Amino acid sequence: MREPRAPSSIVMRLDQAVAARFPQYSRRKARDLIASRQVLVNDRPVAVASRNVEDSDRIAVIDDLPPFDIIRESAEWVAVNKPAGLPTQPPADRSARSLEELLRVKYPEIYLIHRIDTPASGVVLFARTRQYAARLSELFAARSVRKLYLVRATGSTAIEQELTIETPIDGKEAITIVRPLRGDLLEVEIRTGRTHQIRRHLASIGLPLLGDRRYGGAAAPRLMLHAWKLELADVGELIAPPPESFGLL
Repeated sequence: MREPRAPSSIVMRLDQAVAARFPQYSRRKARDLIASRQVLVNDRPVAVASRNVEDSDRIAVIDDLPPFDIIRESAEWVAVNKPAGLPTQPPADRSARSLEELLRVKYPEIYLIHRIDTPASGVVLFARTRQYAARLSELFAARSVRKLYLVRATGSTAIEQELTIETPIDGKEAITIVRPLRGDLLEVEIRTGRTHQIRRHLASIGLPLLGDRRYGGAAAPRLMLHAWKLELADVGELIAPPPESFGLL
């Protein structure tokens, strides 16, 4: 995916602008990309080649969609198995495309309800209507959503029974439940949603996640944190099988 600086100030048709900003594309190819909703203007897909744009408009061409799996969807929501390394929402510096923006290529409306860390993988749930976005926001705010994760952590083999960590994070209540599975694999349930909660809580008891340099974890091909399940009213249970990169196969 490419997003260069805009050219000198001028107003032109979108297909012309794409060809001007991205010399590798002809106007014909630009029209094909626009028709397939692979051109974003100010982070929104545009399907009209004759639309006028200015140099202040951000234009991005999505020509290399990363693979991600749709777990389940309805007319009101869609659940996605986010790959590790893909931001859930646009980063502040717009340095990379996000899952939210990529979904806009397929869905006319999409609303982000919650997020997981960029280096993590797993279930992310989006609303497809404004009304259902409000409904999901209420469920998350009321802690009516059960959130289960799989993690691999240094020293986790010492955990023989379920334990609960309730150390506040940034002065706010934080509750993490840890359950041993097999080897260095743990199931983690969070009752709250603080920034880096799992990573910080496990590191605080000497179990930093593998691949988590920020909190003292041992080297690994990726951050070993996977959002495994979401359970909530109206939707039921959403399960994201861990990818090969998680090392469980």
